[in-house]
Parts: sequence; C-alpha cells; structure tokens
Amino acid sequence: MRRGRRAIIAACVFLAVAAAPAAAPAQTVDELYASGVKARQAQNFDEAADLLRRALALKPDNADALVQLGFAELGRNDLPAAREAFSKALSLAPAYLDASFGMAQIEFRSGNLDAALSLAEKVSRAEPGNADATTLVANIRKAQQAGSKAKPAAATAGKPRPPRPDPVAGLMEESRRLRASGELPEAEKAYRRALRAAPKNTDILVALGLVAGSQQKFDEAGHFFDQALAIRPGLLDARLGKVRLAIWQGDVPGARAMIDDVLGTAPENVEALGLDARISLLEQDYARAEQSFQRVLVIDPRNAEALVGIGDVRRARGDDAAARDAYRQALALEPGSRDIEQRLAAPPPRKWRLDLGSEVSDLTDGLGDWTDSSAGLAYRLTPQTTISGRTRVATRFGHTDVQVEGRIDQAFSPTVSAYALAAATPDADFLARYSIGAGASWQIVAPAKAFGPFSLNIDTRYDDFANADITTISPWVQAYVLDGRLGLSARWVHAADDIGTQADGYVLRADLAVTQRFNVFGGYADAPEISDGTLVPTRTVFGGVSWDVTDPLTLRASLAHEQRPTFDRTIFGLGLTTRF
Repeated sequence: MRRGRRAIIAACVFLAVAAAPAAAPAQTVDELYASGVKARQAQNFDEAADLLRRALALKPDNADALVQLGFAELGRNDLPAAREAFSKALSLAPAYLDASFGMAQIEFRSGNLDAALSLAEKVSRAEPGNADATTLVANIRKAQQAGSKAKPAAATAGKPRPPRPDPVAGLMEESRRLRASGELPEAEKAYRRALRAAPKNTDILVALGLVAGSQQKFDEAGHFFDQALAIRPGLLDARLGKVRLAIWQGDVPGARAMIDDVLGTAPENVEALGLDARISLLEQDYARAEQSFQRVLVIDPRNAEALVGIGDVRRARGDDAAARDAYRQALALEPGSRDIEQRLAAPPPRKWRLDLGSEVSDLTDGLGDWTDSSAGLAYRLTPQTTISGRTRVATRFGHTDVQVEGRIDQAFSPTVSAYALAAATPDADFLARYSIGAGASWQIVAPAKAFGPFSLNIDTRYDDFANADITTISPWVQAYVLDGRLGLSARWVHAADDIGTQADGYVLRADLAVTQRFNVFGGYADAPEISDGTLVPTRTVFGGVSWDVTDPLTLRASLAHEQRPTFDRTIFGLGLTTRF
C-alpha cells in the first residue's frame, strides 16, 4: 500500500514538471535596454533602473544604457547615482548631449546654477530645437535672477535654505574641461582639490591617475590607481588605467598580461578592446590589432578612435592610401580633431633612402693620401624589411678597388632585429675579395624618461683576402639617458686570421642630441684594424656632427685621428642622407 502511494506521488510530480512551461530564455542587452526605456517613459523608475543595470552588467560600456539609467535615477531623485551614470557615459562619449543635459539637471537640482547653465546652454546651442534644453536654460536664469534679488537673511528667517552647491561636481566639471583642452597641470590641481573634498571618490582617483600618467608622473599615477582598487577591488576603470600606465612606460608584456585578464571578465568592453588593439599594434600583431578595432566598431559604429586605430594599423603595414581613408572617416565623426588632422597632414612614408659619403685620409711620413667613397641605396620593402645595396670605391698607394655590397635588415618584433650582408670586390688589390656578415639587436629595456632604451647587439664578419682569411666578432651594448638625448655605447672587438693570429680591442662612443635637428658624437677606440689582410693595432680618436636640414635631408661631417705602428692617419669625412 505504501509502495503504491509512493508511485502515485512520483507520477504526479512527473506530470507537474512535464506540464510546467519552459524557462524563459535570458534577455539580451537590447531587450533589457528596450524594456528599461519603456519602463522609464511610463515613469516606473525603480523597474527601469533595475532593467538598465542588468543590461549594463552584460555590456558595461553601453553609453545609451548609462544615459537612460541616469534619467531613471533622476526620476527616483537619487542624484549621486544619476551623476555616476551620466559621468560614465560622458567618459565613454564626451560629445553625448543627452548625458550633458542630464548633468545640467543634476547641477540645477544641486544648486550649482553656473555649472548647470553652462551645460544646458551647450546642449541648447548644439540642438536649437531641443525644447527641454531651452526650458531648462530659462529656468536656471530665473533661479539666478531670484537669487540675486534675495532678501537679507533676517527677512527670510524660517524659510528653508536652498541646497548648497556640490563643490566636488563643480571641480570635476572644471577638471574635465581643463583636461580636454590639454591644460594637464591645471586639471591635476582641480582634481586634487576635488579629492580633498571626497577622498574616497574612485572616479576622481582614476582621473588623477590618467592625468598624472599623461604628464609622465608614472609612480604617482600607479599610486592613484591602486588607491581606487583598494576602495573598490576589481574596478574596471582603475584596471584599464593600469594597462595604460604600462603602455606609457613601454612595458608591453605587462600591458598584454593585464589587458588579457580584463578581457577575460569584460570581453565586450569598448575601452578594453581598444587597448588590446593598441598593444597588438606595439607587438606588430597587425591582424589582431585590426580585428579588435573592428570589434569596437561592431559595438559602437560611431567610434572615431577605432577608425583612427584602423588607420594606424594600415599605415604600419605600409598602405598609406587605405590609412588616410580611415582617418577621413574618423574626421567626419569628429570634425576639427587636431589629432586626426595631424595624421592626415603627415606626408606619405618615404620608402627610399640614398646615402652618399666620402673620406680623405692624410698619412704621415710622406705616404700620400687615401680616399674612400661610397654610395648606398635602400628600399623599405615592408615596415619590417629593408633591402639595400652599396658601392664603395677606395684608393691606397696608387691602387683602386671597387666593392659591391648587398644587405637585408629584418625586424622580427619591436625589440628584436637582425641583418645579413654579402660583399664582393672584383680584381681586389687590398680590400677583401668577398665578405659575408650578420648581426642582431635585442632591446631589453624599453624607452623611458630617465633611462632607456637599452639594447644588446652583436656584429660578425668573415673577410677573404688574397693572402689571409679574417673573422671578426664584435658584441656591444648601447644605452640612452636624459630622455633619450644622450646615447652611450661600448663595443668589444675580437679578430682572428686563418693562421692563428688574434687581436682584441674596444670602441667607446657617445651621441648627443644638442637640439631636435643637430647632433654631435665622439669616441675613442683601441682596436685592431684590418689592412690588406693584416691585423694592425690602432688607436683612434674620432668625432663629428649631423644636421637634419629638412625632414628628408641630413648632412654629416666627421674627423678622426689614428695612430698606427708605422704611421699616423687623419681622416676627414663628409656625407649626406636623403629620403624619398
């Protein structure tokens, strides 16, 4: 009997489950947004806020949903929540007029009449037919006039006081305006005043981090981002700020690790996708960079920054015409943008480079003169690959040799590059009959304001002379200081011939950028010189200048003095480089 009751109960449960309606599918962002807007328009503000927050949980950077949430919070009279929503919308889309109108209403209700009027007039000017903006402007002006005619406090005793202006809101608005106009030190001061008034405001902390980082105050910027994360762990804006900080400091691997972590939790965030694209561009992963920028455009078709990024990718690939097309599309979305106009004004990349140089050497002890002249032509096949050829004509003691050389340079990444060369001298008298060489460079420290870049390099060469074979290996290091204006290098030179003779030495050199266009260099060498198949110990003091007359034209001059066991040699050199 008991077993029968169990069977009946089980059958009833089964029938109830089978008859229950299927669970409703999860709503999409668009569905939640549409329902939220409909609820707000029906003045169901609590329901609207809930729906719009659910939409933002799926797509945090939806500026439209943020604006609608702001208006829903205004309907609930929750001014702090409304301010947060409109502020986020403006950070994503600074020209979003509905968000500015919402901020104007907040300032009006908060008693910040000057700030409210400025925002409302901005909307009214941009949209002359916007009746709500026109009405708000009129109401703000009436409130200002009423305030200017207010009676003394004694006469108004017992009446409620108007709300005090929110000092933080005014300072934030002032800071955003200063930052947008490029006045970063002034914007930083305004943000710091706002932070003193609201030390736990994460929006201010993130903004301060971005302003400090833009001024290369990297330690301070990192401190502000960390403060924001301590208050709100996992705060997306602060995490993205740290990604930007890593990019500014040249820490591409660190930036990559952080942005991959962010995308793991916010795969459709427009700012994160844009940063992923920028990092890919630095990594020379152009396919991923363009893919990420295109994903941004799918989410936000009017995102001018993504179009600029696509132009940068195309320019990096060497397709200047396609890059300009993307820049023009971006400029149509942001007319008057100085950044985009500068990209369009940049001349097409010059793929050819011509190098001409000539040296005359004066020998002591009445040994006469030597000459050494060369002409080289290089072509940038791709942004990573350059091929070049050079012809050298040298005279020594009445003999003339003509050498022809070919070379290829390849960049494998932003930090690693290499080259290979081959040269031949038909009917050689004193130059090598043929030569082969190769070298590589590895940048181990990225550029920074105080120090960097720092690179490790190596050059190798094999020369076949009529009477000897000589192999040269030369590792060297190079570092830059003083914001990249002073370069220092140290080279070790090891040479050996085919009968076991070996020689070692070193070369020290310094390069200084005196001005943006004028550079000087100098150094000292105590290293073996290969002369007619013989390793000759040589000490050299050298120096010179270079002058960028125009962007495509550089002139050079140099002077060196060598001391050899049998004679001294003074070398005068002139040269030029032109790009076209």
